[in-house]
Amino acid sequence: MSELNAVPTAPRRRPGCFTFLFLTFLALLIIGGIVAWKLVDTGFGFKWLAEHFQQQTISEAFQENVRRISSTNGDVLELATLDMEEAITRFDTRTLFDTFYLGTTESEIRAMVVYRYHLKLSDGWQLHVENGRCVVIAPAIRPSLPPAIRTDTVEKKSEAGWMRFNAAQNLVDLEKGMTGILERRAAAPSKIRHVREASRQSVAQFVRQWILKEQKDRPESEIQDIVVIFPDEAAAKDPALARKQPATLRVEPHD
Repeated sequence: MSELNAVPTAPRRRPGCFTFLFLTFLALLIIGGIVAWKLVDTGFGFKWLAEHFQQQTISEAFQENVRRISSTNGDVLELATLDMEEAITRFDTRTLFDTFYLGTTESEIRAMVVYRYHLKLSDGWQLHVENGRCVVIAPAIRPSLPPAIRTDTVEKKSEAGWMRFNAAQNLVDLEKGMTGILERRAAAPSKIRHVREASRQSVAQFVRQWILKEQKDRPESEIQDIVVIFPDEAAAKDPALARKQPATLRVEPHD
């Protein structure tokens, strides 16, 4: 009877499972601490943190600085000038009943023209810092319009055809369209190629001056060289190619 009324007792849980989990956690904590100390002790950890911080700080601070400049109506950074002699010609040909040739009036204006180029600070900028190198993808080069004509160099001539009497009017019409023609020439890829390297140097100097001013109190994060790339260049779309670009400008440690 006593055997039937006895209440079975639950077996005691052994603490082995909790002990194992605790020891595993403790071991992982110790191993993680050793690895972290190794990274710090060898300098790798500080180097990674410094580079990561430098990357973020320079990029964000530069963007803020550029926005500040733009908000004060200083949105234009002059890059380069190009002096070229330009010749603009206008032909006016007439025929009678599309059969009889009545001659061609030819007018020409020659002058030295000053083309100026700039970029807009409010356009998109990209900065990437790695191993002491600052790679800058700058905004596009733009022509400053209208181009300037050196009036003291202007030469004009106009000759009417054998049955034409409009030499003076043809020259007047040419002068009226001269500004538009020069503006189109200013934006031509051939002109942009002429000023690309000078513009690259101007952008590098602009970034250098900003870096030296903003980073003067952080010698541990100095930039050794600056690479400038424009958005129409292949390196602007290929980070691997951008890293291989030669330095546009070297930055001396105590420049």
